Amino acid sequence: MKPKRWTSLCSVSLILLLTNYSSAYAERNHQYTVEPQQMAVGSVPAIANCRTLTYIPNYPVAFVGDSRTVGMKQALSYYGYDLSNCSFTAEIGKGYSWFTRQSSLTSLPPSIVILNLGVNDLGNLYRYQSIYEEYATTCWSECPIYIVSVNPCSYPCTSVSNQRISAFNSSMEQWIQEFNEENASASAEAIPIRYIDTYHYLLSEGFSSSDGLHYSSGTYERIYLYILDQIQESIGDGTGSYCYTD
Repeated sequence: MKPKRWTSLCSVSLILLLTNYSSAYAERNHQYTVEPQQMAVGSVPAIANCRTLTYIPNYPVAFVGDSRTVGMKQALSYYGYDLSNCSFTAEIGKGYSWFTRQSSLTSLPPSIVILNLGVNDLGNLYRYQSIYEEYATTCWSECPIYIVSVNPCSYPCTSVSNQRISAFNSSMEQWIQEFNEENASASAEAIPIRYIDTYHYLLSEGFSSSDGLHYSSGTYERIYLYILDQIQESIGDGTGSYCYTD
């Protein structure tokens, strides 16, 4: 029979190993997980004594965009992210006119809506603002809305310039501020529209692109993680489990 001290040390090592693995996995995949209850050292329960807690998040996440959103989804799938809590409405080369024809978007359940359109039609700035306002006050009135900046381009892209992109973003950010001020005075329960400035984040941290317009998988992953960091509501894949004893 092994000494009690040896058994206790083994138990402590097992707890630390499992805790480190769980933390690393959650950090890598950025999934919303339920924290385990704290157990006394040496009191790891047997598997037969475990129970499962299911966590239901407040919102799923609906990504809406163009080829850059398509590329982000492909990158996340490649890296093995669990996207079961996410929906993607995105097509290559699309913009405002395409967006207005997506009838499924007007019947979304309460969702966190992530909008990343405009790089293909920067001239439709005011039309975007108009329809975003319409949706925010009607079919998306129960949806937290996040408008992501149009992200920067680089050589050899010539179809757009960072000067035009920056002007689009500045106007959109200003409009969001004005919309929130007007909406807040009309209803104390109004959900504000929020702005996520990935444009300056990428300029500051750097990005990789082969054609100057679309990004590498690693850059798309960083954009996704940055967006999740800015979201204020509870999100997740819908499940979370841990073991506990009576």
